Amino acid sequence: MIASSAVNPYLRSYVAVVRGLAEMFGPGCEVVLHDLAEMPHSIVAIENGQVTGRRPGDAPTDQMLRSLRNADDTPDVRLYVSSSEGTVLKSLAVTLRGGDDRPIGVLGINLDISDLVHAQRTLANLTAAARPSGEVVPETEELFGGDIREVLAGMIVGILSDMGKTPATMNREEKMEVVARLEERGAFLVKRSAEQVAEALDLSRFTVFSYLKEIRRQDGGRSDPANSTSAGSNQTDDTAGGGR
Repeated sequence: MIASSAVNPYLRSYVAVVRGLAEMFGPGCEVVLHDLAEMPHSIVAIENGQVTGRRPGDAPTDQMLRSLRNADDTPDVRLYVSSSEGTVLKSLAVTLRGGDDRPIGVLGINLDISDLVHAQRTLANLTAAARPSGEVVPETEELFGGDIREVLAGMIVGILSDMGKTPATMNREEKMEVVARLEERGAFLVKRSAEQVAEALDLSRFTVFSYLKEIRRQDGGRSDPANSTSAGSNQTDDTAGGGR
């Protein structure tokens, strides 16, 4: 499926690649094309979207946002194992770059290997004399969502769970730590994300921008590799947030 809006000319040739890969590997293989200029509705073409329940116009995953935020340290081609709704996926992500070498899109492949993992475990149980080892375990929990707010909410919940805290019991430093972790994971590459973070942490949007400004100053004013919109919804917000 292709989004109704026109596909970026630089990415148009990849639409045929999306269709070809999906046809070659079958219905258990989701192939998706993201246009970074359309964030957060970045999916412009997708085949076999039933694998993760997504469609054109839907949002990037948390792993994609993190990779874009840390593009200088992340390889352009990444292979990893993730999961979605209990499904084990072998995932490939390829960053697509324009003439100025800046990321303009991402080509993703999510292959459902759940049946293979189950068969592997069954064979291991049947053939092993001792307790089986070396089972395939997802390396990361990846957040697949149609709405970017779902992805951001999952990121926030995950961080709070890791810290063992609730916003009501957190002090200033702990809330700033949440904002710092979200910044590291690319949450603020998305428009209006600061509003959602402020609401979740029981803070004002101005306070979130203040935290971001301090965090980015400590980080040396690192710029956004994807040239995405700042966390603010307008120019005033960009200034308050120390626009990247």
